[in-house]
Amino acid sequence: MRRRVGRSVVTAILVAGVLLVPPRPAAADVGHALSPHFPKPVALAPNVEFWKRIYTEHGVGDFVLHDRENLSVIYAVVRVPEATNQIRAEQLAKPEVERVREKYRELLLRLADGAAPEDLGADARAVARMWGCPCAPDNLRRAAENIRVQQGLREKVDEGLQRARGLLPRIVPILKRHDVPVELAALPLIESAYNPAAYSKAGAAGLWQFIRSTGKQYSLVKGRRDYRRDPVRATEAAARLLRNNYETLGSWPLAITAYNHGHVGIQAASSAVG
Repeated sequence: MRRRVGRSVVTAILVAGVLLVPPRPAAADVGHALSPHFPKPVALAPNVEFWKRIYTEHGVGDFVLHDRENLSVIYAVVRVPEATNQIRAEQLAKPEVERVREKYRELLLRLADGAAPEDLGADARAVARMWGCPCAPDNLRRAAENIRVQQGLREKVDEGLQRARGLLPRIVPILKRHDVPVELAALPLIESAYNPAAYSKAGAAGLWQFIRSTGKQYSLVKGRRDYRRDPVRATEAAARLLRNNYETLGSWPLAITAYNHGHVGIQAASSAVG
């Protein structure tokens, strides 16, 4: 239940368009059937589009090099088409990913030093267009250190949607009973790919990825008994937590952000959506 604030808010917008879609939704379909609970702020449109593509278009063999802060800036996609395993794909792609990252880092630094894009080739001209150059040198230097890599998640999402078929009939009624929007039945797609046995490096467990301390707070962890992997009990707890967050914050996107970051993240959540 820990994730960067910006992605959490984007998730709140995306889940409304993911629920009950076919296993391989077209990118254009996701985000058009949005609920009134999840308005789509114009400022977040590039972020929504970026994650929509990561979830529905880019597979495990795709590595998207982009700016960490401005997700509309995508430098390149490194592809390892023969890879079907996440870890193996990372191993195969690593040399090329690092080469491409360094290439764009050097281009950004040279542009920051005053080089003309026309003198550096087509890639430099493309970078200059992305950033709307002429640009402030400090902004370009910052961008040079801000190149991030995101692996595609399409297969993980597809697998999760397959699992969802057996779980949604149990999840949706619980959310309705707690007066939580049924769109949030799609949140476990992002949290755990609908895998009740999921366990993260941070110690989050189950369908809804409760950490142990929050599990205790919502009666999922009692002494030696741990019910975080029980889909029904965990959904009951998640519904209560989400409802409590909503009553505190008055917004479902904020409620999801607080779900991922705890009440210490509420102030950051409010800032993220204005």
